[in-house]
Amino acid sequence: MAEIDRQRPFPITSAQLTGNFCETLFYGMYLVTCTFCARTLFLTGHGKEERFRRLGEIRWLMTSVAFSLLFLCTFDVAIGLLHNFHAFIYAKDAEIEFFNIADWINIARSANVFVGAIIGDFVLIYRCWIVYGCRFRVAVPSFVLYLGSIATTIRLMEIEGNPNTPSNISLNSPQIRPWFDAFFAITTAQNVLTTSLIIWRIWRVEKQCERFNMTESGLSNSRPQHLRKVIRVIAESGAAYTLTVVLTLIVSSVQNNAEYPVSNMTLGMAFNVILIRSTAQRDQQFTTFDQNERTTIWGTSMRFVPGQTATQDVEPA
Repeated sequence: MAEIDRQRPFPITSAQLTGNFCETLFYGMYLVTCTFCARTLFLTGHGKEERFRRLGEIRWLMTSVAFSLLFLCTFDVAIGLLHNFHAFIYAKDAEIEFFNIADWINIARSANVFVGAIIGDFVLIYRCWIVYGCRFRVAVPSFVLYLGSIATTIRLMEIEGNPNTPSNISLNSPQIRPWFDAFFAITTAQNVLTTSLIIWRIWRVEKQCERFNMTESGLSNSRPQHLRKVIRVIAESGAAYTLTVVLTLIVSSVQNNAEYPVSNMTLGMAFNVILIRSTAQRDQQFTTFDQNERTTIWGTSMRFVPGQTATQDVEPA
């Protein structure tokens, strides 16, 4: 396998070095977003009124996800450097070191990529659930795809850790590549579906707000359209993450070693950007809108007012 790989225009040694450089570069940008993310999670207010959040005000779900992604990304950068150090300094043949799929570093790096993606997908489905007023049936298709990605991850980890699996293979081997492609295909479909559902819902809320404002004043609404900014944030962040997933799927399908640097760039930056540029009050607006929409269907006259306090206690996303 190593001899065949040396004949490729982009051998695995070059792919691993390039991947470590790209991951370190993106990790630096990711750390910058982490500082702003921590400010959003632990501080509230503006200017002189800014203060640390009380324990009851901290969004613990988002905080735990943020710290989990930070740990996974940091650990992956560290063991990636360690892997290259072992391959090029201590090992007699770097290709043999990288092709040892049963090595704990190879297994750990694969687990980091898959677990990080699973955590990010969970948060995306959770946001969809919140935006649709905690109605689970809307998120059922996304959740089914999510279970498929978990099953694929378990299968991949079983193959890499199985003693009967040949030790001199890479991600492009026939044993791993079909499941690797399946995982990223499912992740792509789940991200596109869930992000589209979220954007559609927010767009409906924005249109409903505009209609009520025009009904009240008789004039077109000239106030800032904050929800459109939320749509742009989600669309931009979702597109950036989905692009890296699609690129990983493409290079894996053509059996190119470029999948190593591309897959290393799927960090948690999209999660941080959405968290930084959105507010907890939006979740209350979506929940209130959902309640008022259902009440209107039942024949009761209620209006959705932006900023109105939700009657249902929901942890914000």
